[in-house]
Amino acid sequence: MRNGIIIGSGSYAPDKILTNAYFNEILGEDVDTWLRENLTIKERRWCDENQSTADLCVEAANKAIATSNISPDDINLLIIATDTPEYISPSTASVVQHRINAKNAGTFDLNTACAGFVTAIDVANKFIKADENYKYVLVIGAYAMSKYLDLKDKKTVTLFADGAGAVILKSEENTNRGQLTS
Repeated sequence: MRNGIIIGSGSYAPDKILTNAYFNEILGEDVDTWLRENLTIKERRWCDENQSTADLCVEAANKAIATSNISPDDINLLIIATDTPEYISPSTASVVQHRINAKNAGTFDLNTACAGFVTAIDVANKFIKADENYKYVLVIGAYAMSKYLDLKDKKTVTLFADGAGAVILKSEENTNRGQLTS
């Protein structure tokens, strides 16, 4: 029996930091107190106007590849979980595959909103278990939600942030390590 083992990870958050005070100002009321006391949110990272979901993914992917000590050529499958895709078509995974030069990887996006990353990990492990051709799978969860928020909607604008996280899963034979169930 084969299973997927995490051998590398990486993350990226944009440089632009928005504190709760920024939202107090644009919304004209104190949202900072409620956010800190109820959600422990003090600040969030947002993309610059020229950054996109794929940009965030590339940064996280490159870090995951570096920590796993593999080459982009070794990746057999790239799955990106996002509900803020680069384009409607092609998939964000295809864009990232090209940018990181993972020329041997199949690609697709998955959109299950907040459950995206854990769903993508589960799907990646099922690929590894079902087909011995999948030795290394790159899974990325990414959001660039700030691009779609209404700055006057205090119920959403204060909660969402941008960033990406990536892991490299390696197929391992006869193991009880890795994802055991979902």
